[in-house]
Amino acid sequence: MSSVAERVQSMTTTPSIDVLTDFIFGEAALLDEAKWNEWLDLFTPEGTYWVPLSPDQPDPHEHVSLFYEDRILMEMRVKRLLHPRSFSLEPPLRTSRLVGNVRLKSVDIAQRSCIVGSAFHLLEARGDEQRMTGGFYTHHLSYAGPTLKILQKRVDMINAQAPHEALQVFI
Repeated sequence: MSSVAERVQSMTTTPSIDVLTDFIFGEAALLDEAKWNEWLDLFTPEGTYWVPLSPDQPDPHEHVSLFYEDRILMEMRVKRLLHPRSFSLEPPLRTSRLVGNVRLKSVDIAQRSCIVGSAFHLLEARGDEQRMTGGFYTHHLSYAGPTLKILQKRVDMINAQAPHEALQVFI
């Protein structure tokens, strides 16, 4: 079976919503299955993962964010998540994401890129405890050869400004 990124074709026209939905759903499945390295492979080398503190935050550089990670920081977190002595993940943390309302927000054929929005609900379970959050994803995607890659994943949590216990995994 091919990877999520390999299931799409080169962007010479507007990508179909089915292709984009399949990519977004596949990314969520990799996160829920804790396939961290496969998930990381969905990003371009300059890709970023951003969780702003407020939904109207225009950029990650002039404002405080819950997360703003480049490739190096994402790789560090993946190594920590995979480490056998990652005590912060004891008992193990399991997640289930529901992603919907996938929509194509913009396309730039010349740059071979697009912006895709979606809504999500995330349930985290650890031992007897459960936590739920929801919000909106904005994926800035581009083609690297024939495969679709993430330039930036922005996660706008509905409750981003509320107090949180440590967020261990990628949202």
